[in-house]
Amino acid sequence: MNSKPFSINANTCTLKYNNQPNGNSLFGKNIKYVVPIYQRPYSWTYQQIRKYLSDIVLSFWGNDGTSEPEALFIGTMQLSEKKDINTEKDYHQHEIIDGQQRLTTFLILLKILKDQFLDCTELQTIDFNWLQTKVNNGKQQDFLNEFINNAEYFDETNPYLKKSFIIKEIWNELITDDEDDHKKFNIDKFAEHIFSNIYFVVIETCAGLSKTLQIFNAINTTGLDLNTGDIFKIQMYEYLVGKKNHGEEVFNEISKLYEKIDEKNSKAGSVITNMIGILSIYQYILIAKYELPNVLYGYATDTFFERLFDTIFNINIWDHFKNLKELELNLGDIDRIIEMRYEWETMNRSTVEDKCAINFIWCSRYSRYWILVFILMFRFGDYKDYGQKIYNFTSKLSKLFIIYSVLYKKAIGEIHSFIYSLIKALLNESESYENIIDLITNKINGSSYYRGENKIAFKNDIEGDIVYNSKMKNIVCRLSAMLAEDCKTTEKIELIEKQLFLSPIDIEHIQSYYDVNEEERKKIWEEWENDINSIGNLMVLESSINRSIKNKPYVKKRTGYEGSCYKTVKALIDEFSDWNLTNCKKRKAQEVKRIMDYIFN
Repeated sequence: MNSKPFSINANTCTLKYNNQPNGNSLFGKNIKYVVPIYQRPYSWTYQQIRKYLSDIVLSFWGNDGTSEPEALFIGTMQLSEKKDINTEKDYHQHEIIDGQQRLTTFLILLKILKDQFLDCTELQTIDFNWLQTKVNNGKQQDFLNEFINNAEYFDETNPYLKKSFIIKEIWNELITDDEDDHKKFNIDKFAEHIFSNIYFVVIETCAGLSKTLQIFNAINTTGLDLNTGDIFKIQMYEYLVGKKNHGEEVFNEISKLYEKIDEKNSKAGSVITNMIGILSIYQYILIAKYELPNVLYGYATDTFFERLFDTIFNINIWDHFKNLKELELNLGDIDRIIEMRYEWETMNRSTVEDKCAINFIWCSRYSRYWILVFILMFRFGDYKDYGQKIYNFTSKLSKLFIIYSVLYKKAIGEIHSFIYSLIKALLNESESYENIIDLITNKINGSSYYRGENKIAFKNDIEGDIVYNSKMKNIVCRLSAMLAEDCKTTEKIELIEKQLFLSPIDIEHIQSYYDVNEEERKKIWEEWENDINSIGNLMVLESSINRSIKNKPYVKKRTGYEGSCYKTVKALIDEFSDWNLTNCKKRKAQEVKRIMDYIFN
């Protein structure tokens, strides 16, 4: 793993006058501070502003109003390396990585004091062109200019004007001329204090933007932490500007993707996804499209993109990202994924099976691979019968995951490897949809590495004790219940999905494992053996009904069963007036056949 050198310089700074050895000041000659386009707008709250100003005033005259001014450490600021903007006039600037909220609050406070105390020479020499902002495509700079030129004007939409009234209110509360409680406020002395006694540690980083953000995350102790979505926005901006020669305005295109997600969530009335969810899909597409190592499918999304950008920017060359093969990151692809993700939520499922298939994937040992639905949409979105193709694919995939969840009771490498090859096939333009479906069908009907022919091994497992493994029990019993509902019906689709996957259910022992008659339990266990925990003796049942009937005999349970909404329960009481081992075996044969026919035919 190679590293690109970078440097960090740290200095103790005041605003204007610094008597410390080797100390610097922020208001140096011809220095400008720029809030870069990727930063948030000025947004400090009332509580943050009040704490900030209270600390400053307290350092000036103490709790009792009689103390001498004391130095105040106000925190750490992080700046980019100095850039020359006019070599003839020695103008240069820093971008503010961390500290814009504090520096902006100082600007507003100084503007208020300058307007209020016209006789203070120190304040009257200040101008306010040392802070600029590129946030919101220059809109924030317009707001800032409006405030500087007319600080008495109030505008709810202008954050600087709005917060200036808050700062003024807090300031007037903190500073009083009441001789009984405080010594008379001396503006000249306060100006000297604020320019000389307020200290920052200013860290100047000479590094690319991505490395600079890593440093920021390491030292940041104020404000909001940057999450994966925040960091990706900034890194994508650096990539498009620095590597693909886009102008700074491309940040607005990136921001529009985030806005689109917010708008679609708002329209849906719930948070369907966020940028991290979109990037998790994009991660799979990039790995397959550019033949990156399969191990990267297992990476958390934040780790994947952090290391991808590290390698692109030559910060760290991570082993699994060494051969990027001209990898291209594309805003159009991300936009397309966003559209597909929300389209999926609104698609009409034709049958109960269509609606339930994705739920069986979520119930399986391979739930994270439901992302393959979106990779299929990404590849075949423009094809005829697009919706039906998705449902057929999801149904096939769910059957495969049901088989292997039952066979192994855990996720195994064999299926991971198959899925990786399937993703590559999905993104291979030479592979037809029919070939994709054939790949899954052949895997369903084939043999597993350790259990032999899938059909035989699967049948053996669902004929036996399925209670000892909770996931297998729930999958098999829910599948049995879905098939009893006629999985091809087009009626009551939403209701059946809710009953099977969203409502509280139990897996009911028809012949209770712990029979109400304690003296009979051992005899029952010896007679029934594994059949007591088989699909013949198990079914889904509403939790409320299951708890009301407890461990009663079947003849007494039947009354409770009559209140069930499940057809599998109704079929039981219609066919069997009593319950014994013979009837259990008969029902088991029926259920096993129906499940086998569904999975393998």
